[in-house]
Amino acid sequence: MQRGKYYRDCLPVRKPYCCLKAVRRERNALRAWIKGILWYKQALKREPFITAKVKSVAEQTDVEMAGTEYRIKTVSSYLKKFCRKYSQTGQACEIKDILRYTYTVSPELLSEKVIKIIEIYQDSGYNTVEIKNYWLDSQNPYNGINTILRSPQGQAFELQYHTPESFGVKSGKIHELYEKQRLIRDVSSREYIELGDQMFELSDSMEIPKGIEKVKCHG
Repeated sequence: MQRGKYYRDCLPVRKPYCCLKAVRRERNALRAWIKGILWYKQALKREPFITAKVKSVAEQTDVEMAGTEYRIKTVSSYLKKFCRKYSQTGQACEIKDILRYTYTVSPELLSEKVIKIIEIYQDSGYNTVEIKNYWLDSQNPYNGINTILRSPQGQAFELQYHTPESFGVKSGKIHELYEKQRLIRDVSSREYIELGDQMFELSDSMEIPKGIEKVKCHG
């Protein structure tokens, strides 16, 4: 676990003429860093209980789970994201997808199941604090419903809802194109634009779930 490397990357550059200010920033960075590590360890400790709940709701509502082998964000991925988001004031930004899960449902039943599942979680003390329905976002080639829940113990985790088709495309061709595109710095370049067009073509070819407009964004 390369904690030292990522912590050093997070630290501001110290300059001789503002040594005291730099020391304060380093202390704040260290404070945020410690908080971030504690969040990750806490998520690992709570993961078995969260996973059991997610599986239980899947069985109760007759939906499939996908990608469970990736339910825990790797340490390196977590630390990179944390370094991008932490504040030098010492206010660490909580990374809410250390634990992440996916349900897949047919396009005929997806919207109905999402609404029902949110109610089931709510009744057992798991609040859905954020909903992003990307099926309604014409500016984004990603199709799916991403939610953030918080358990009764306060653990945040991500739960995505997909059709089998949208999950397959997201995990396959679109992911491949996105990984190529994000390495291109010139967003006006022909290659960048062509990769984006390919992603939108894949997105536009998918079957739109019935009643998808009923799943409202919030949070």
